[in-house]
Amino acid sequence: MSQHTQSRASTLNRRRLLQGVAAAGVVGLAGCLGGDDDEEVDIDAALARNEINLDEIVEGGRLEFAIPRDSISDYDYAQSTAAEDSVVLEAVYDGLTTTNQEAETLPWLAAEYEVEEANDVSAADYEPYMIEVEPDSVSDGVPVFEPEEPSDLVLIQHPDDLPAEEGEPIRVLTREQAGDAVEDDVFGVRAVGRLYEGIEFHNGEELTAENIVRSYDRYVGSDNQGQIFDSFLYAAAPDGDDGYTFELYAQEADAGAFLELPSEIFPSEHFDVPAGELDPRDDEDMVPIGTGPYEVAEFEEGQRLLLERTDTYWVEEVGLENIPWYDGPEEFPEGPVIDEINIRFVDDSAARSNALEDGDVDIAYELPSGARNNFHTSDEFVVSAIEALGFKFMQFPMDDTDPGGVFANREVRHAVSALIPRQQIVDLVEQGWGDPAQVPFPAAAADLATAREYEDLFDEEWAYNLEPDVEEAEALLEEADVETPVEVVIETNADDEERIDKMELVVDQLNDSGLFDAELETPAALGDWTAELYTDDAREDSSERNAPAVIGLAGTPEPHGFIEAITDPDNYNGCCNFFLAEGVLPEEFIDQLRSCRFGVDVAEDPDVRRETYDEFWPEYVDMSANTIIDYSLNTGTAHSDVVGFNIHPQTQAILSYALYNPADEQLIYLDR
Repeated sequence: MSQHTQSRASTLNRRRLLQGVAAAGVVGLAGCLGGDDDEEVDIDAALARNEINLDEIVEGGRLEFAIPRDSISDYDYAQSTAAEDSVVLEAVYDGLTTTNQEAETLPWLAAEYEVEEANDVSAADYEPYMIEVEPDSVSDGVPVFEPEEPSDLVLIQHPDDLPAEEGEPIRVLTREQAGDAVEDDVFGVRAVGRLYEGIEFHNGEELTAENIVRSYDRYVGSDNQGQIFDSFLYAAAPDGDDGYTFELYAQEADAGAFLELPSEIFPSEHFDVPAGELDPRDDEDMVPIGTGPYEVAEFEEGQRLLLERTDTYWVEEVGLENIPWYDGPEEFPEGPVIDEINIRFVDDSAARSNALEDGDVDIAYELPSGARNNFHTSDEFVVSAIEALGFKFMQFPMDDTDPGGVFANREVRHAVSALIPRQQIVDLVEQGWGDPAQVPFPAAAADLATAREYEDLFDEEWAYNLEPDVEEAEALLEEADVETPVEVVIETNADDEERIDKMELVVDQLNDSGLFDAELETPAALGDWTAELYTDDAREDSSERNAPAVIGLAGTPEPHGFIEAITDPDNYNGCCNFFLAEGVLPEEFIDQLRSCRFGVDVAEDPDVRRETYDEFWPEYVDMSANTIIDYSLNTGTAHSDVVGFNIHPQTQAILSYALYNPADEQLIYLDR
């Protein structure tokens, strides 16, 4: 079974842009690549697929691949929230499913995988299986539990016991009791599947259903805990731990269950490793071990990470002819053909461009737009582009504090959003290689997110403006009855030059309006900065300073992931909800948000789900707890001796997809 979530033709077809559009000082160009500043650049070639001739494949060699960070943030896949970590780790870990370039999701490690049943259940239906537990602490009526064991994690709280009171127990369902509910057929969704036999981890252990079941333990206490356990209820191995069939259960009828229930899969030696401790920098024995085509061979902190092709890749054992959906040529390879991947950490975008031009790296992404234009017009390089699932957003701290607290006022949030120069950001900084946000979800996720044509939504009154509207912002601030200029601090991470360039444009526009006194702060590199934001003090501190956070997030084809990750209070202090704790947003708003994904009607009928989203999007923009700035056009640049390079709409899959994905007959090899 597959899930197709993108059938719309590209809106970027025939897009044209000019080189040299960027304002002086905003972006730099790479080295000595030429290019007339008035030369028109047609990106059609970048949007087209690069095909290979199977008879000309060259096996072996080392690929030099640059990522835009100074190091891996977390080697532990259960803990990592950084897209660049996933770019590397997806070559090490294969998943139950894979996604092709059209965002169609197909079974991968699973020979079979499908959603079998959806039931209309609510939190109260689990009451017979609940136990009474006293919270470790209570904050504004929200209970906080600190599980001693993974099985103690609270999944569901009885709604009649909320808000909680200090010292008073409440009824909860933990992971320990979830199995009892499932035995009595109390669950929201059941997804069933079967693994191929004979798949091995890099350490020689065979992949069985036990690995799927126990891998969820590793997410307890991780930064990804909220995203995993907001829906996941239980996992079972009906044929025993050493069997190959598995069952995954969701708490509610969940339209996103097919995509969202599977987790990364770990070998048994890592089952009991606490989240964040699977890191060879702290313990040389804590090396990631997956079932993917590459193994971690060597690493040098902040310098390089060497991946080597594994000798026992499972596709070779199973055979492409035995993968039900594969209908490509029988001579297509049963795994990547490049022997080694040398990951190069180059956080400066101009340095990545120079390294690519000098031949020190073979593939790089997130290059300065001017440099990308020059590479695109050069015969020595190939630029691949596709509408992406990544986006930049601004999240407002909404606590009504003194001092500060201006963003507790909806009109002030709207005024900032109205002044964001979205079109200018794409034109100047991205030089056309992107899309200004006009609605709160990207085109690549539109198939399940709306019943309408994506572009038709741009004409709605609630759509984000492309150009700054000073009159609208002034009217909003007058309605808010706040003294102008309003002091604000825009914060973003210090290790992303283009993001900083974009926010400089926003700050300039806010100040030029005369309505705001804005400044830009870049507290730290992404990992260090977000670690600070994931603390209880950050929410109040940011509210007092009127300091919204601007960050990027790489999404998935599941449309709910965009709004859930940055808005749902269940994900507070997880990636990437920094300020929107329980009680900050109206309860009816959160209920409407969740109704787009949870419920039998939306789980069973995609058309009902699309209509539900269409009712919600105007409310989401009106609340403006987050405002979306732009959507990515994923691009990657490769030297011409990297044959067959194509980019994937998910940032996390840029490397793994390019190396090997038989769903699209995708393969790269080195011809030098």
